[in-house]
Amino acid sequence: MRHQNNKLLELRTWEKTKSIFIRQLLTNLIKNGKITTTAKRAKVLKSEANFFFSRLVRLSKTLEAKDAKRECDRFIKSIIYGEAEGKKVMTDYLPKYIAEWLQIRI
Repeated sequence: MRHQNNKLLELRTWEKTKSIFIRQLLTNLIKNGKITTTAKRAKVLKSEANFFFSRLVRLSKTLEAKDAKRECDRFIKSIIYGEAEGKKVMTDYLPKYIAEWLQIRI
């Protein structure tokens, strides 16, 4: 029996280094726009990126404008390495995903 084991999420690294490695992959994806990696790492990165951007959209929609910007900035700084990449997420990617979310909801 499987007992809720997801073999795709096992990257053969320790727990602490796995989270750092995934954060680095996500930062490089945001910085460069695309990356070359293995299929297994790409699947893990896709799930992490979906979680990251859906959480940002949820934060920006549930709170007031001032609080939402502060909380989104806090969340981005906790995940993404680098100041320039965080600004790129706030200015380029977040408005795109919010507009996409609004189209789905309507």
